[in-house]
Amino acid sequence: MSKTLAQYGNALNEFPRGLLLKQARIFLSQLRRLYGTLGLLRMMVPIMRQRRRIQKTHRGPVAKLRQDWGSGAVNEALTMTALFNTLPPVEGREGAYEVLKGIFQEVAPHSMKGLYQSDDLAHCDGDRFANFKAFHKAMFDASHHLFPNTQTDEGDLFTSTVTQCANVEVFTVLEVPELGRLGCDHDLAGYPAIADRHDFEFRRPCTIAKGADACEFRFYRKGTAPDTEVIDGVSVPWDDSLNR
Repeated sequence: MSKTLAQYGNALNEFPRGLLLKQARIFLSQLRRLYGTLGLLRMMVPIMRQRRRIQKTHRGPVAKLRQDWGSGAVNEALTMTALFNTLPPVEGREGAYEVLKGIFQEVAPHSMKGLYQSDDLAHCDGDRFANFKAFHKAMFDASHHLFPNTQTDEGDLFTSTVTQCANVEVFTVLEVPELGRLGCDHDLAGYPAIADRHDFEFRRPCTIAKGADACEFRFYRKGTAPDTEVIDGVSVPWDDSLNR
């Protein structure tokens, strides 16, 4: 049973420490690959200055975010904001976002595997898709204060509809609203990486960070997903480029 796993019922801001360290190593490795060891070292002091500036400028909001999110998640958001503001000027804001997006999508298969305790979850007794649904539901129930959501289980289709996004809120407070999309782009690389192990197909045709009123996570039992999806009330032929 998935309920016996250590991370069952943990919220999305409760990453295991070992997973956070692994993510940090991959992140640094990717930055070193892009900018070289010397380039990365040259960025460290400006990044730390940016972090101090952000915390000083937004002292009250950051303190509230720490209460709501926990220090680990807020520290990561502060680091991402400082890095975004420190990347070489030649990148431009959209170019800087693409750099972070690329790194996040390298990290995503590892973080998603760890977040869902995927190796252990795949070996639980019972139906693998049913176990995944139970784990996902417990995670989003525990995360309701950050990502208010409703969930619908129709057997071969499990839907989570998120009506408010903490990622959008925190990065708006930190004056880098572009980074609200990072979690979305992380998911687009992360869920497909674990889909086969848990017998599902992942579709998400809309997200708040990319302009919609809600984020809709659709998990179909593998082999049951239709050729079309209803998006904004219209049935359209589906392909993965429609994921947001």
